[in-house]
Amino acid sequence: MELQTPVREGSSSSSVLIVDDEPDITCAVHDLLEHKGYQTDVVSTGGAAISSVQKRHYGAVLLDIGLPDIDGLIVLKRLQEIDPKLPVIIITAYTKEEDTVGALSKGAFAYIIKPYNPQELLAVLRRAVGVQALAVRAERVERDLSASEERFRSVVQTANDAIILADRRGDIVFWNDAARRLFGYTHEEVAGQPLTLIIPPRFRTA
Repeated sequence: MELQTPVREGSSSSSVLIVDDEPDITCAVHDLLEHKGYQTDVVSTGGAAISSVQKRHYGAVLLDIGLPDIDGLIVLKRLQEIDPKLPVIIITAYTKEEDTVGALSKGAFAYIIKPYNPQELLAVLRRAVGVQALAVRAERVERDLSASEERFRSVVQTANDAIILADRRGDIVFWNDAARRLFGYTHEEVAGQPLTLIIPPRFRTA
């Protein structure tokens, strides 16, 4: 059985993929999450789960270990390869310690035993979605900072005036082409050197 709530490509981090082949479980979890405002897709096989994550962004995955086609831990590994930041919460009837430790050691975000406690499930899911959203936001900030730095370098490298940047200790960290032409040193030669390198001796004390 596969239930799908229409979710656009690149949907928000509140979308959740439920992977389980037990209709009663999937319907109950689906209804619970929909009532709490999550957008949910439900699939019953590991192959369908892998295909769904390849096509769409999810805030978290609820994954049963005992699937009819592929072992759940193999599915977990494949999902991590597709999206390393995707939190995968294992929901299963297996209660052996080696199963629990095995799932967590392979990168599962958390492990919940059936029959699950709805409040526990929601609490774990909120944490998982929050962690994933923070990871995506951090990646976006890092990407924006990198683009901003690239624009800055492009502007200062084409400036006619010498532009030199130093850190708190007074060591040179940036040296544009105009500075190279004025002082005769390349960036590689001055990087990490103190600013006093280009200050005449009579002015260094001041």
